[in-house]
Amino acid sequence: MRALLPVLLLLPAVLLAAAGCTATTPAAPQNATASPSGTVSVAIHPDIMHYTVLMSSTVGIGLSPNITGPLPAGNLSYVWKTNYGHFLSWEAPNYKVKERGNIVTVNDTKVYWTYLDENGSVSRPLVHITLDVTDPSTGATLGHAEQTIGWDANDTAVIG
Repeated sequence: MRALLPVLLLLPAVLLAAAGCTATTPAAPQNATASPSGTVSVAIHPDIMHYTVLMSSTVGIGLSPNITGPLPAGNLSYVWKTNYGHFLSWEAPNYKVKERGNIVTVNDTKVYWTYLDENGSVSRPLVHITLDVTDPSTGATLGHAEQTIGWDANDTAVIG
């Protein structure tokens, strides 16, 4: 019993600390479309499923491409488009937020989607996000993916 005493005293502290920690499991991609050749598949992989501009833990919904299949050597270009809201970059080492617009071509893989909090009482449209992965040396589109974002009653963006 004496050997268990330190464990019993430490257990509540560990449980209390763990209760305050949350982990967000990356969400599953919604739509993946293969390129015409059928060899490359692209999907949009969101970091979180729900987002509101009131969240202090992130600047938006992190979006990353999930690409499977043979890719050409060299860098790829990622063309992100949205019909509502806009994209941001938020990167190490200084994590400075950079406005990117609603159509952006980037060479890095991750962008963040967000929206302005104006007109919070107005109904927001269904958001359509598309991603085209291209080979900059040839201009060929290697793959395409789409993701939709809806809204819940609390003006929170919801993936899918």
